Amino acid sequence: MIRGYADFFWDALVLEIKGEMGRRDLSSRGLGRRIGKSSQYMSDRLDGGSSKTGRRVVLSVWDLAAMSQAMSVSAAELAARAHEVAIRDLSARSGATDVGAPAHHGEDLPTAARRGGGQGLRP
Repeated sequence: MIRGYADFFWDALVLEIKGEMGRRDLSSRGLGRRIGKSSQYMSDRLDGGSSKTGRRVVLSVWDLAAMSQAMSVSAAELAARAHEVAIRDLSARSGATDVGAPAHHGEDLPTAARRGGGQGLRP
């Protein structure tokens, strides 16, 4: 499987959330309590993944907003940090400087796909 920007971004976003939790001495169970979710719900998203599939569940926009609010950090800040890490990690893996970040500034999807912006997107 070819890993693209989206894969690296979601991995980095989870690491940024975990890093923020660590700075606040907050466990995933504690964060789950703050947002009204079970420890299994948190584990599915932040740890090894779903007990049914063995794969980590991709964070939803609601998850990001709730978790960031519970830790008093903006979702945009967490996403910006994750973006920087994803770009760095993807560049290191590929050895390239243009790593195919997602389409932006009105770029259409076929153009983004040709330059690699659509690789690894999850439904």
